[in-house]
Amino acid sequence: MRRRDYVTAVGSSVGALGMGIGTQSISLERGCPVDDATSVRPGADVVFEAVATPGVEPATAEWTVDGPGAADLAGAAPFWSYTYRTGNPAAHGRFEDPGVYEVSVAVDEATLSWQVTVTDDAPPAPSVEVTCEPGPDATVTPNESIEVTATATDDHGTLYRLVWQEGRNATSLERVDLSGSTATVTYATTGGDAIWFIGGYPMIAWVVCRDGRTRAVRTDGPSVEALRDVSITGTNTPVRAGEDLVVDAAVAVEGDSTYHGFVEATVELLVGHDPTRVDSDTVEVFAGESEPVSLEFTTATVRNTQTFPARVETRHAAAETDVTVIGTEDAAEHGHLAVTGLETNAPVTGGEFLEVTATLSNTDEGPAGREVELVVGHDPTTVDARSVAVGAGETTTVTMGYDTYPVANDDEFPVRVRTGDDSASRSVLVYGRDDGGDGGDEAQFAVSITGTNAPVTGGEFLAVTATVENVGGAAGSGDVELVVGHSPEVVDSRNLGLTPASVARVRLGYDTYPVANDDTFPVSVRSPHTSDTRTVTVHGTD
Repeated sequence: MRRRDYVTAVGSSVGALGMGIGTQSISLERGCPVDDATSVRPGADVVFEAVATPGVEPATAEWTVDGPGAADLAGAAPFWSYTYRTGNPAAHGRFEDPGVYEVSVAVDEATLSWQVTVTDDAPPAPSVEVTCEPGPDATVTPNESIEVTATATDDHGTLYRLVWQEGRNATSLERVDLSGSTATVTYATTGGDAIWFIGGYPMIAWVVCRDGRTRAVRTDGPSVEALRDVSITGTNTPVRAGEDLVVDAAVAVEGDSTYHGFVEATVELLVGHDPTRVDSDTVEVFAGESEPVSLEFTTATVRNTQTFPARVETRHAAAETDVTVIGTEDAAEHGHLAVTGLETNAPVTGGEFLEVTATLSNTDEGPAGREVELVVGHDPTTVDARSVAVGAGETTTVTMGYDTYPVANDDEFPVRVRTGDDSASRSVLVYGRDDGGDGGDEAQFAVSITGTNAPVTGGEFLAVTATVENVGGAAGSGDVELVVGHSPEVVDSRNLGLTPASVARVRLGYDTYPVANDDTFPVSVRSPHTSDTRTVTVHGTD
């Protein structure tokens, strides 16, 4: 007789065991196989489970096997999470050589054993068929249901239980009691919960008979992609015939960030009662968050005013609103809102509120209702907006503003007020918080773009090089970011640590979108303190 020790308790687990059950006596009862003796064929898989006193730590169980030939027994198998969920020590074994074996489990002073006869005359393993709907060729979103169905058969009529296991981390999901010769069990989940399918891992059904015979069968599930939702956040309607109609939207991604991360979402703008695709854009959105996107097209020069639907779509969702284009013959009836005066409270110190007051005059014969925007910076960004209504020949004022960034050095940039009919701008000064000195006792990163590889063709890598100098009086670190587009988006970054007066050269970039037509837009490299901007061109692929 040969004896093999497979799983032994470690000191820390023994301590945990003693604390968990105190002076309570430990007991073990047979869970599977149900009886004290069982028969299996050579090479068959067998599951052993002992029902333990509550509070027992399954990992402290010591499993042993005595027998005449080769045997392979692993404690806490086939899935660790099952033993921790039930509190029952379990093991998974395979016996290659015929003969009689004894399998034992011990926890502290409590022991339990089974006699296992390995013979060709023993019953075969149960049969299992597992299917998934939708199948592996399908693609679903987190809102859709996935059903996995297992049909188990045992010619000896001793089906005992089925355990569902996800195939990524061997996690036990659900245990179902069975009986008789055949059983069909279905496990249903939404795509967002089925993270093993999202990761490309299978679903596994373990079918166990009362005598411990078992068979595990796996099935692959569908691909699960993040749900790309979209909503319209605003438009510049009404616009005059021949002007650009802008539709602002927000793209949200529904999905667990642990398996989706950044998701690429394409948004299309369709207009008209017979929808025509007029613009599209692709953005990267982190799962669980949203990103803004602006789509636009140049309206036709129509004589009469037209109202029609504007629709934004992703592959999973859509949103729609009505927009109006004012015909050339009706323009006077809708007013014309000119910006006739612009005042600010500049200069302000970084971090303080910058206030802009605009005087608006309706110079046409009809009333003018508009969304008025405050746009700031060399890379224009809308920071505030107000809805106004001005009667024909009347004048009004509107005040807007925002909290400036607490820059270290003085920063001068344009602010613009636009109505859709007209705009006016002026330059403002924001004082640096270090009062324009030599950098004081803090780090300050000055940025200067030294070159780009533009123009590039859509789909190619756009690279921007820059120098970053610490002009402050102390060492420091910070992120240097590459920001692109009229709706600024961070596409790359580096974290730098610099001592006073030291200079670093950085190369930032990203894969441009394969646009059909040439696209010209600003790119900026910015540090926590300053930025530098260039205009680049991406050639269309047509």
